[in-house]
Amino acid sequence: MWTSLFVSGLLATAQTPLEKLAIPVAPVSVVQAPAAPKSAAPMAPSQQPMAEEKKEEEKKEEEAQKFFLMKLLEGRTGGEFLDKSGITIKGYADMNYTASTASGSNLPMAMNYKANQFLLEQNSIIIEKAVDMKSNERTWGFTLMGLLPGSDYRFTVQNNLMDSQLTDNNGQPNTYGVDAPQFFVETYNPNLFKGVDTKVGRFYTILFNESIDPTQNKLVSRALTFMNNPFTHTGVLTASKLDDRWTMYNGLTCGADVFFGPSGKASYLGGLKWESEDAGTNFSLNTQLTDPSFNQTQGTASTYDVFEIQFNHKINDKWSYTSDNMYSFINNWDTNATGSPIVDRDGIPKAYQGWANWYGFVNYLTYNVTDKLSTTSRVEFFKDTEGVKTGYQGLYTTLTQGITYKMYDEQLWVRPEFRYDNNSTSKAYNNNGDPSNGLFTFAIDVILRY
Repeated sequence: MWTSLFVSGLLATAQTPLEKLAIPVAPVSVVQAPAAPKSAAPMAPSQQPMAEEKKEEEKKEEEAQKFFLMKLLEGRTGGEFLDKSGITIKGYADMNYTASTASGSNLPMAMNYKANQFLLEQNSIIIEKAVDMKSNERTWGFTLMGLLPGSDYRFTVQNNLMDSQLTDNNGQPNTYGVDAPQFFVETYNPNLFKGVDTKVGRFYTILFNESIDPTQNKLVSRALTFMNNPFTHTGVLTASKLDDRWTMYNGLTCGADVFFGPSGKASYLGGLKWESEDAGTNFSLNTQLTDPSFNQTQGTASTYDVFEIQFNHKINDKWSYTSDNMYSFINNWDTNATGSPIVDRDGIPKAYQGWANWYGFVNYLTYNVTDKLSTTSRVEFFKDTEGVKTGYQGLYTTLTQGITYKMYDEQLWVRPEFRYDNNSTSKAYNNNGDPSNGLFTFAIDVILRY
């Protein structure tokens, strides 16, 4: 299976390698394009039975999304209030164990970065009121998401927001910490274009197909390309439905993974997405544009330019393919300034001065065995040209094969995964005290949705 899937992924790639990685900065879920309002025209009598069946199916789907917390409140005063208000409370816990040829740390592989050790990666609570994108009137909503003590915080915290946890352990990050990856208000206006969705606050990036949220990913580990580009942004973002096929994104933010403060700088976040009529294929061009320069005063690198091309295609009911390609660069990198954001796998600062770039090509091939069982192959080429993101120069090649099995109405997920990482230039991995170019890992995580 490895051979067939990876060969398929490599053939689909047919591109030159890209580069990058580092101490993870935050990252991202793609903003969903607003759906076109449904027609309010009355139905013919012959259409009504089908409409009733559809409503019943939608109702069942909605009820199926109610997990433990909402079901616990059903029939109670609080539950009735939440239902009437359209507010939901939910959460998930993501825990894993990663067997590895490394000792201590799997970095720059992440977010399951601890070798041969159990990790509670995330324990999240989400309170949200979704906007109604089928409404003919303006609607509003909000999302509040908190990561309770979990190990992923070290990658997701924004500069100037709870980032003191990264140096609390004798100058090193604590194993467990907290974060608030998303907190924003949202409005939907169906009268502008074909509908405009607006978010104000801290939200997931639209860059890259992987996410901080493990339930949005097909594999346990993240791609190096994802780990070394923006995770979240603070500011405003609009998603404008131009017609049935095209959606345009425009936003003004403080930069990549940075809250308000001296490390931030006005940055444009935007994109254009095309989707086929059957929604089986989509193509996106996304970017972050700013003054791409290293912050000499703060010693931070939150403002850099990013360019992404993403392609998703549903081949048939069983097979789907994704290609995600990113290029990023920054000017005037200077680690002789105050502090140094470049560290190696052991947290030791490394020096570099000058222009730096990193880029990656990532391909995914997924086969759905059943609606509960799927397998995914990921083939990635990531180049950290100057080593400013991962701490080591060179071209990284990562090969990953994973399985996802969902049980109990998708409330329990189990995902085993094999992965091989290799840096063709540098010995980026610590294999039991012996620096090595390669790393083998076997990870298994369990996600409990409540």
